[in-house]
Amino acid sequence: MCHINNNPIYTAAQSFPNLAACSYKTTVQYKDLPEQINNYLKLLRDCNCVAGDRVLLIASPSEYYFIALWALFYGAIIACPINPILPESKLKAIVSFLRPTLILYDDSTAAKVKSLGCRGLSMDDLHNNAQNYSQPAYSLPLLAEGQLTTAVATSGSTGTPRFAVHTLDNHLFAAVHANNNLPLNPCDVWLLSLPLFHVSGLSLLYRCILAGATLLISSGKNIGDTLQLHPEISHVSLVPTQLARLLRTDAGARRLKELKGVLLGGAPANRSLIKEARARQVPLVRSYGMTETAAQFCATKPGASLEELYSSGYPLVSESIRIDQDSSIKLRSPAIFAGYYQPNGTIDRLVTADGWFSTGDLGYFDAYGRLHVTGRKDTLFISGGENIYPEEIEGELKELPEIEDAVVVEMPDNEYGALPVAFILWKDGCARDQEWLLSRLSSFLPRYKIPRKIFDWPEQSPPGMKTVRSFFRSLIDVSKS
Repeated sequence: MCHINNNPIYTAAQSFPNLAACSYKTTVQYKDLPEQINNYLKLLRDCNCVAGDRVLLIASPSEYYFIALWALFYGAIIACPINPILPESKLKAIVSFLRPTLILYDDSTAAKVKSLGCRGLSMDDLHNNAQNYSQPAYSLPLLAEGQLTTAVATSGSTGTPRFAVHTLDNHLFAAVHANNNLPLNPCDVWLLSLPLFHVSGLSLLYRCILAGATLLISSGKNIGDTLQLHPEISHVSLVPTQLARLLRTDAGARRLKELKGVLLGGAPANRSLIKEARARQVPLVRSYGMTETAAQFCATKPGASLEELYSSGYPLVSESIRIDQDSSIKLRSPAIFAGYYQPNGTIDRLVTADGWFSTGDLGYFDAYGRLHVTGRKDTLFISGGENIYPEEIEGELKELPEIEDAVVVEMPDNEYGALPVAFILWKDGCARDQEWLLSRLSSFLPRYKIPRKIFDWPEQSPPGMKTVRSFFRSLIDVSKS
């Protein structure tokens, strides 16, 4: 167990005063953070936000968002970052569930937020009005170990969101061990290329603060352009789709090669993508984790061999991962979340008496102690008495150079119980030849695993990094009706 710093902002301000903590339209230096956070917190308290309350952040990332998060943390107010592109109906359901005291928003979400029937405050007003206060930097309250800090939506593969609640300890413990594996130093710059409403983005706040590094928030949506415009960027986090797009251009591949670290996670990555990235000398670090573990829990080492990169790497903390007889992956660590938020305000802690959390994932350790994740227990279906894991079929489909993405789900069948079907996103310019595709699959999959139907990728699919299988199953029902 690492020691948890109960005032990381003040420590960073003393250690790295003239370095940038966050950079967006303006740059916030570490020495200015304590006072800014204190001023924000004073205003939030004047808005009747007290310890244990929930505050929703429905906005795009900015330096104001960054400071607001830390102000909420220091006030022991539970920060709930929400996807700003969610429709009004989804936001109303979230407001009804979490019952926030306040919603922080920006210009892009103002209209939606004003219809939610909850008190709101714009990020601009929060920042501008906070400047009227003059709270001394040294009066920052101490962060308490075990205090509830964030509630982050997680839907897994079901599409139904739950809110995983984390403590300060969860986040800081995870950040310390992530930095131990992939070192982050003062003056390093990590591009925020993943959302703050996912732990993969949120975790960077803690990692950068502990190291004296800069979190760079880009106003542009194209990661490749941002990497070219900001040669100071040293690290980036990517999901496989983002990595594949960057590798399509020589300029993108060259820029990735120049970085100190490219952290890859969020979804399964096929071997051909990993092989190409390593061939182009991308400093790849693969990771395995989830919302409930405050981001990565397992990772490959910097400079890993290709064989290691085909795995999810090693546990960041020894003896923290267990594989049961049925191949279930279970975790135990101070990084494991406090539990799921319940409508009555309680936290449902889903760990065993001795502290193990069941991930719902399946996998194994190889002879070198590296973790391999093979699929999820809740996606397994039986076809004619045979077990089928969709992830295995998806992996084979994504190895084909003509295919951008693929999702496999089960279709009910009177004779077999269920049959696999696939939704295919073809790469631009590739012919949608289903007979050819099924013939190719027959060369490396047994007959019962070959999809019986091939569907084109839907024009609209749920946002996010996780595959929402319930959505694709509903499309099968529509096609049959």
